[in-house]
Amino acid sequence: MLRRLGLMILMLSVALLTSGCWDSQELNTLSIISATSIDRSNGKWEISFQVVIPQSIATQTGGGSAGSQSPTTIFSTKGRSIAEAMQNASLETSRKLFFAHNSVLILSEDVARKEGVGEILDFFLRPFESRETMSVLLTKGKASNLLEVLIPLEKISGNAIQRIIDQSQKNLSQAQNMRLIDFARMVASLDESAMAPELEVSGDLTKQSSLDALKSTRNDAVIKLGELGVFRKDKLVGWIDQKDSRSVAWLSDRVSSMMVVFPCTAKGQENQLLSYRVLKSSTKLEPKVIHGKSVIHAKISATGVIDESGCNLDLKNPGVVRDLERTISKQIGGDVMETWSHLQEMNVDLAGFMNAIHRKDPSTWRNLMKTKRPIEEISLRVQVKINIEHTNMITKPYSSLLKDQKF
Repeated sequence: MLRRLGLMILMLSVALLTSGCWDSQELNTLSIISATSIDRSNGKWEISFQVVIPQSIATQTGGGSAGSQSPTTIFSTKGRSIAEAMQNASLETSRKLFFAHNSVLILSEDVARKEGVGEILDFFLRPFESRETMSVLLTKGKASNLLEVLIPLEKISGNAIQRIIDQSQKNLSQAQNMRLIDFARMVASLDESAMAPELEVSGDLTKQSSLDALKSTRNDAVIKLGELGVFRKDKLVGWIDQKDSRSVAWLSDRVSSMMVVFPCTAKGQENQLLSYRVLKSSTKLEPKVIHGKSVIHAKISATGVIDESGCNLDLKNPGVVRDLERTISKQIGGDVMETWSHLQEMNVDLAGFMNAIHRKDPSTWRNLMKTKRPIEEISLRVQVKINIEHTNMITKPYSSLLKDQKF
């Protein structure tokens, strides 16, 4: 009996050691996708893929050079549905599409406005290898054009786009990195309006899509972030500019770093500018009901430093510093109120006001949800408190030193 049990254990051990991975895939059978775009053409979905060419980006030794071939290639497929378009890719490529490294999804404005993003999200949330952390972006032109731009500092432009978004979110706080899973949650939410940053090409696309562009010291075209696309449910309804995007960041407590440029407070120097760099900030939303009306009290506080001064001011004087703090507070408060008016006109909630009301007062939230334009029923009151921590290494503008020179 013991001998038979030992033999069974031995057979099971051998089977486990020799079975290998049941779902393993060889790299030379895969088309590794770094970015995807979606357009509409003649009533069909047009899906374009940026495929990495491994031998081109690999570091080579000896006499070979990886610079003689483009690091990526682009191909497109069409279909009545997104799944059919993906299936039709097999007619054009000898390798299986592999989406585990797909970091960017770019949608054309035409698709987002007319078709909506429901079908797109349904498809990309289903496959097990699809990345829920891929960035969702919009473009006002043809989305596949963005995949063709070659970027000298990055071998794979899909990765470069991802880093541009990360840097903008970190340093400017005006373009949030909208991950697929977060975008899908906002689209499905009753309380929030979804948003996605715009990506655009500035310059001559035809020249920057040629391999010769990588040999030039100046780019003929660059990829950059533009406005912010605003959704109502699953469809794009409009755009807000960069100024409004910054105000949305203030209201939604997403300011990590930002440069605020404001005019000098001294008489006769109104055309001179100063730059205030935000180091840290916080925003608290307090929903209230006043005389039967919903009111949001937004309390914004920020601490930062003066990075540049074109004004002849004595920044060692506490009274002067307090005047600057009041000027910055007034400017931020005015910008925020102006942006809120724009959001009310579009009937979208990018700042999470409805969510704050829902948590604090569910009955008020239910009453608002019964109206056709609930955002217009909400009043906003803004309180901004700015603190100038220091003025860096100098307390007077450099221009004042030049005025003291006598020749």
